[in-house]
Parts: sequence; C-alpha cells; structure tokens
Amino acid sequence: MVTSFKRTTIFLTEEQHERLRRLAFEQRTSMAKLLRDAALEILEDAEDVREGLKALADDKGTVTWKQYHKGRQGR
Repeated sequence: MVTSFKRTTIFLTEEQHERLRRLAFEQRTSMAKLLRDAALEILEDAEDVREGLKALADDKGTVTWKQYHKGRQGR
C-alpha cells in the first residue's frame, strides 16, 4: 500500500525545534515522523472522545435513579 503525504508548514519556537530535533536523533527517526505520530495520536483521541460521548448519550436499556430506587423499595 502506497501512502501519499500532503505537505504542511508549522511554526515552532527555537526551543521546541531543538527539543524535537534531539528527540528524533535519540530515536533514530525524523522530526516529520514524530510530528505525524503526535498528530495521529491527537486525531485518535478525538475520535475516542466522540465515540464515548455517543455511547453515553445512548440510554437504551438503562434505568433512572428513581426507577432503580423504586424497584429496590419493593424488595
């Protein structure tokens, strides 16, 4: 499978750039790969949040506190 890339530009402070450069060197990878991996993690986290909120909104098969409490009183 061939992956195509889209070029983008970001602005980093000198300190951010140097820290990223050193990390890439230590991990024997490129700065671009580190940034792509970080972006992917952010996108996946956002997707997880959306799916979690959707699941929380689905109240099918649940009972309210009042319904639960009323059912417990009858026991």
